[in-house]
Amino acid sequence: MASKTADQMPLDEERLAMHLNAIFSDDLFKKFILADIAAEKQTFDSQAELIGYISARLAELLSSEPKTLGFTPSEQFNAINAHQGRVKENLEAYRAAGKPNPDGIFWPDPTRDNGRSLFSTQPYLKSLNLIGKETPVGSAGSCFGEEIAFEFQKRGFNYVVTEREDDYGEGVFFAGFDANNPYARFSANWGIMFNTPSFRQLAEKAFGLRKMPRLLFEQEIDADRKLFGDPFREGVYFGSQEAFDANQEKHNAAAREAFLKCEVFIITLGLNECWELISDGTVLSRSPRNEEMMGLVSPKVLTVQENIDNVQTFINILREHNPGIKIIISVSPIPFVATVRSQAFHVIEANTHSKAVLRVAADELVRTNNDVYYFPSYELVTTCMENPWAEDHRHVSRETVGKVMGMFNAMFVKDGALIEES
Repeated sequence: MASKTADQMPLDEERLAMHLNAIFSDDLFKKFILADIAAEKQTFDSQAELIGYISARLAELLSSEPKTLGFTPSEQFNAINAHQGRVKENLEAYRAAGKPNPDGIFWPDPTRDNGRSLFSTQPYLKSLNLIGKETPVGSAGSCFGEEIAFEFQKRGFNYVVTEREDDYGEGVFFAGFDANNPYARFSANWGIMFNTPSFRQLAEKAFGLRKMPRLLFEQEIDADRKLFGDPFREGVYFGSQEAFDANQEKHNAAAREAFLKCEVFIITLGLNECWELISDGTVLSRSPRNEEMMGLVSPKVLTVQENIDNVQTFINILREHNPGIKIIISVSPIPFVATVRSQAFHVIEANTHSKAVLRVAADELVRTNNDVYYFPSYELVTTCMENPWAEDHRHVSRETVGKVMGMFNAMFVKDGALIEES
């Protein structure tokens, strides 16, 4: 006689209880059916046999008064049906049928799967068809986000620009500005943003919900000149305090206009280490640049929940004024240049922690909001490319940016039609 498989082994008392607990939540019914099984001296080789027996007993009890039984037979049938639905889902968890991308189930292995390579994989499940060529799109974020802004414009997207670096004359200067570059680096001149509080603060000041501290620091830009830097707008400098004052409302109006014009807005989250003012908790866009500023701030490592709260506030403010706006969140693959936690962590450890925190925060924001989407550029660059980096081993190569934009087109552009460079 053939031996029984593990699934056919008789259910002992412990396993019987485990099966009943997996199916039913009604303790009175479980006590009833256990007593019934004991009285009948029933044994079962599988959960299917157990369910068959219970279903037959419930059918006999359907006409009984629930008050007499202490439970409702029809509710126990519902519990069985729900459980069988869960089992069906479990059995199909690793099957290709019905999945949006069958290749998204198993890790690519070139020694099987007909040689499918990790490095030819685009790590997304389905095309979302959010953006047409005329859809107004804006963006903000890290230096990786800056690269994406260039590509939107080069490839013919309707990239919203309400304030350009070359709009300004005397008194306002931008680090890295290239007069020969026809493309804007940002939708408005808010500068690079690395941390999530900067997104929240940007929306708050654009819509008049926050007055930022007036905190300028004179910085030596080169051997010939010193300028005043704004610690809340990375890379934006002023020839005088008067020039700073004159620029603020113009910039806030441009930021507000960009948020109101966009139908889709893309944010790139960079890191979870930041510096905040001790006096009121306002967060700098980047690390302090001189000794005096170091006397006003303290470092902070943002938690998953703090990052969620910052971005959620940003989304809520935008949607209060532009209800239909859609948000795409990405995590920058560009690693830390340095960490404030070097007493306890190597910079590579700190960077891994940071990206993990931001990735979890992004996932939760997508899960809890309608029309908020995650773009897996971080995964594409750090996992699905053999050599994504430029010579500094931090920034990405031009080839990598091209592959990121190819995936963006495939994932978000209507009908998957690649918008070519113009």
